[in-house]
Amino acid sequence: MVPLVAIALTLSGLPAQAAGDSASGRDWRRLADQSLAGFDVLPDDDADGYGELAWGVSYGMMALNVLYEATRDTQYLDRQVRVIEQVLAKRDSVLAERHGPERYVDYQRGRVLQAWGTGHYSGGRHTCWAVHAGMLAYPMAEFARLVRSGGGPALQRYRDAAEGFVPQVEAALGEFDAEWREGPRPGQGYYVFPGGGLLPNNQMNAPGRALFALADATGKSAHRARAGKLAAFFRSKLTHVPDRDCYFWAYSQGSPEGPPGSGEDVSHAAINAHFAYLAWERRASFTDVDMQRLARTVTRGVYLGEGRFAATLGGTAPNDSLTAQIGRWGFLARFDPNVERAIATYVAAHPDSGALSGTTGALGFAYLLRAQRLGRQDGA
Repeated sequence: MVPLVAIALTLSGLPAQAAGDSASGRDWRRLADQSLAGFDVLPDDDADGYGELAWGVSYGMMALNVLYEATRDTQYLDRQVRVIEQVLAKRDSVLAERHGPERYVDYQRGRVLQAWGTGHYSGGRHTCWAVHAGMLAYPMAEFARLVRSGGGPALQRYRDAAEGFVPQVEAALGEFDAEWREGPRPGQGYYVFPGGGLLPNNQMNAPGRALFALADATGKSAHRARAGKLAAFFRSKLTHVPDRDCYFWAYSQGSPEGPPGSGEDVSHAAINAHFAYLAWERRASFTDVDMQRLARTVTRGVYLGEGRFAATLGGTAPNDSLTAQIGRWGFLARFDPNVERAIATYVAAHPDSGALSGTTGALGFAYLLRAQRLGRQDGA
């Protein structure tokens, strides 16, 4: 792959000094480590606000797993254990035992859940969201998968922790079992809100990622079957754009029978694209061609050139309100080095904005590091 400074000079037209200042040497691991500094010290209070755990801490947890995969450095697993313990201690069921159940009763379900609630999206009324559970459950389940997948004596000391985490992750996801539906086609399935409306794609595919990892960690066919049905459902909602040979899709189809659409924002869409990647790894509905088209969703569907991205799939105007999330598409660099080039150029073009910073930035850098390693293994 091309060094970052060369990428910046070639694609963005920035001076060498600006390119070097923004991300010198394309040291993705160093940048990821810097972005993760201090993220794993969670506050002592029990309020999750608008969902900081799901929309902040979870990305750092994912980054730790990816960094371990790329480097085999167990320091990342040590940190992961500490973070998971803190996050599990913030479930409503645990907090209700500590402080009393009154403020933790889910207003939609009439009980305290073994998940993470907030009142931010529901007019101050406390409730749990499947997407939040999925965002947090996935890196926990992935940790268990990594530990149980082998790796020799170095991983043995994490097995007890992994085995203790798994049933708690299963319990969190199980709180939403009543909101699962089969269909609308054979071999498909989806989640709904407690009131019956279809969940947006990202809100059901976040639990789907966790189910894939749980299936690998536990060998339970029920987890694999449900994740596979979600993959089949989402695959049916992709819109192929022939002139770009890429995919677009909508935030939600509105109903299970709703047609494919387009225009989802790049932040929520990254969750769905990553779910498709995990499905591809397991040969569930998604093919090599699908992955190549998803990579072109980055390079042809949202990248506008000169370090600029649109904020929505198929958008035509540069918009930095969400494009700092573009690093979360970095896993697709495995299929097309132009994904890395586009992301690197974005970083170089935004030296003063903190582009790709914090936990989402760490995940983006970790993805690019892993894509390099996998690319060498695959002969790419």
